[in-house]
Amino acid sequence: MTQNSETRNSEDRPIAEDLSCPVEIEPGTDFATPADWEWRCISTSKPNAATFHISHSEVTKVMVDKLQRSDSAPDASFVINTEIPIIIIDSLDSFWAGECKTKLPLQGLRVPVEGDTIEEAKKNLAKDLAAQLRLLLLLSTSHQGAIAPQLKANLEYYLTVMEGA
Repeated sequence: MTQNSETRNSEDRPIAEDLSCPVEIEPGTDFATPADWEWRCISTSKPNAATFHISHSEVTKVMVDKLQRSDSAPDASFVINTEIPIIIIDSLDSFWAGECKTKLPLQGLRVPVEGDTIEEAKKNLAKDLAAQLRLLLLLSTSHQGAIAPQLKANLEYYLTVMEGA
């Protein structure tokens, strides 16, 4: 950095002089990307390992099933109080359970839950839904109900399909 750039405030410092970016920047060039790689064709929406695993596995069949009270853990704080349609995906090495958007239209990104058997995947999904409800109740209580509209909607949906144990 030059002495002149050190005396300027940080708001008008060009990125090439930014201390957190110790690289030489040449406008209009990009050496980090291979020449034949087109960024418009690359997905940037991979949310986590579950989506990656499902999309890169052999999926043998997709089944429709349901979560019910018996899928909730015996020691759960919240249990399923109505049947929730779910989707089960068999990826040969795992089963993945995810809730059906038509019955439980949650806001935001939801990812299927894994299990070695269908029953385990269902129990893990019931456990995940209960944990989400608990987290939203804690968040809502700690903020006197002033939470994001999407979180409020999710909380309302959870309360229609789950109850305290």
